[in-house]
Amino acid sequence: MKRTSAVVAGVVAGLSLAVAAVTYAQPSGGMGPCSEHGMGMGPGHGPMAGVDPATMIDSHLDNLKAQLKITAAQEAAWQTFTTAANQQATDMRTMHTQMQQGTGTAPERMAQRATEMQQHAAGMTKVADALKDLYVALTPEQKTIVDQHFSMMGPHTMRVGPHAG
Repeated sequence: MKRTSAVVAGVVAGLSLAVAAVTYAQPSGGMGPCSEHGMGMGPGHGPMAGVDPATMIDSHLDNLKAQLKITAAQEAAWQTFTTAANQQATDMRTMHTQMQQGTGTAPERMAQRATEMQQHAAGMTKVADALKDLYVALTPEQKTIVDQHFSMMGPHTMRVGPHAG
């Protein structure tokens, strides 16, 4: 159970990082985490500039699927997981856009952010549940790959590719 929790935490951190990184690079006028204070670099700067969020997430998931060698019997659990992960990423991008447009009074904006955080937590619960179901369907070898893939993932790291372990 401890390993499953670690894997879930890794996926949550990875998806959050992926969405945060790609929304930072969006050409929607967002200037990054310090834009409110005039310190952001703006769109088109940094390592994620010009990266399509959906493409990046799909690539990450495709890479993991290839490493795991998902079987036909595991495909349904894999699809449930990727659907939940992609939905969460979409929801996070939408929330990020809404936060950038923040209108209203300070208390109204704070209440909106609190609601968005609750929605984010609910979405991450769905991703975590889907990952738990997938994890149960994996072989011990596949579980080892998943554990290694997400073992060191934190808020500032993203492990993608064959050398991610």
